[in-house]
Amino acid sequence: MIRCLLGGALASLIFLNGPANADEVRGFALVKVQDPKRGSIPEVVYAYGQATPTQGATVTASFQRDGQVADILVEVGDQFKMGDTLLDFGASPAAVIAYEMAKTTLSLKKHALERKQQLFKQQLATRDDVEGAEKDLSDAQMQLDMFEKIGSIKPSELLLAPFDGVVSAISVNKGDRISAGAALMTLQRTDQIILNVGVEPSAVEQVKPDLPVILESLLPNRKPLDGKVKRVGAAIDKTTRLVPTIIELPTTGVLAGENFRAGIVVGKFQGWIVPRDAVGHKDKGDFIWQIDDKHAKRVYVKVLGSVGKQSVIEGDISSQLEIVLKGNYQLDDGDEVRPEEAPQEEEEEEE
Repeated sequence: MIRCLLGGALASLIFLNGPANADEVRGFALVKVQDPKRGSIPEVVYAYGQATPTQGATVTASFQRDGQVADILVEVGDQFKMGDTLLDFGASPAAVIAYEMAKTTLSLKKHALERKQQLFKQQLATRDDVEGAEKDLSDAQMQLDMFEKIGSIKPSELLLAPFDGVVSAISVNKGDRISAGAALMTLQRTDQIILNVGVEPSAVEQVKPDLPVILESLLPNRKPLDGKVKRVGAAIDKTTRLVPTIIELPTTGVLAGENFRAGIVVGKFQGWIVPRDAVGHKDKGDFIWQIDDKHAKRVYVKVLGSVGKQSVIEGDISSQLEIVLKGNYQLDDGDEVRPEEAPQEEEEEEE
């Protein structure tokens, strides 16, 4: 009798607690949600390339006279400002000798002309003799003027930077004797650098001059920069199979040879903005989850575009039902959920 009573009591206890235990076993999904938001994100065409100097950005420095390199004050790769001293250039011994000889020749030609003029007065020389002496004096004067003009007699002449830039090559060594016009060093402007990228032919119709560009350096710890499209090629490069495109860079903050990912902003996507990870995929298409009376509801959508961690979608989305941001991987239609509002900073991070 006692055994029967205990059995009945146990059965009653299981009956009374059955639904609660079932809920405990089944549980509910804990998800993070936010209210639906409409807005826009940029539509971006990505391209990669390297920053290079423009055609007119490189200058070869030289002096138009013979001389000797007295000192070199920079190294390859050094940056300089306009007016900085780069090299000390002195007169070569041969140039000094040539100048002294030119002065001696001029003096002799002056005396020769004076003598011819005296002989002409004495009728011991002809007018042609005088004119010949005058021409010799004129030639000697021109020779001396040339040496003085090109600076052959200067004991020291400084090579000053003609602009802000960087030393890309040095062609001489200290003590070298060089001839007129010989290259001393190659200077490169830092404010005339462009980015050459290749755009996929399928996207080239969207890329136009003056469109804004978001530049991301492939070097570590470099800040993003702003640029704009300068020119779009009219043919496909045979090697890369891409369309060559030139991006105008800011005048500072870019190194020649630096590689970039260029995000060309060609438009914008408008619709419902959600984190990229909030969109699921099935055979029927893309979908998101909305919360309807604490239950998961699958809503099929069309992804208009994605940039970074965000996507813009359209579909039969209710503006009154919250969208699941995280925890969507564990859901099925009709599942009971416990919504938890995403922290403000988390929403901002997603944005």
